[in-house]
Amino acid sequence: MHKSLITLFLVWFSLFAIPTWAEDEEAAPAQQAIYYKITEPFTINFLKQSQQQVRYLQIKVALMAHEQSILDSADMNLPMIQDSLRSLFSEQSMESISSVEGRKTLQTSTLDTINAILKDETGKGDLKAVYFTSFILQ
Repeated sequence: MHKSLITLFLVWFSLFAIPTWAEDEEAAPAQQAIYYKITEPFTINFLKQSQQQVRYLQIKVALMAHEQSILDSADMNLPMIQDSLRSLFSEQSMESISSVEGRKTLQTSTLDTINAILKDETGKGDLKAVYFTSFILQ
């Protein structure tokens, strides 16, 4: 009788404990986004890409992550990131960056480029997004 009572109590207790655990997991807040602005804009001369007409592209970039350590790594490797992004932006054609789809593709390539650098340098390339906070084509 005593074992049956203990077993019944454990079953009864577990029925109430399981929903409590599930509620705790659901109530866990999503990780907050943290941003880092690369202060210096990227200015690219598009003379070759624009049939010898003087054209410029200027992009301001902001990075988003969920861990401060990722943004700290980006800051520590900023010269390498800036150099790689200047090369990436210089490789673009006027036609490709003039369209919304082309800008989104460039944004994805920018994220991939930065994550590759962070992965090589720190072993962790978990940057979540790249935003063009300014995109001027003249």
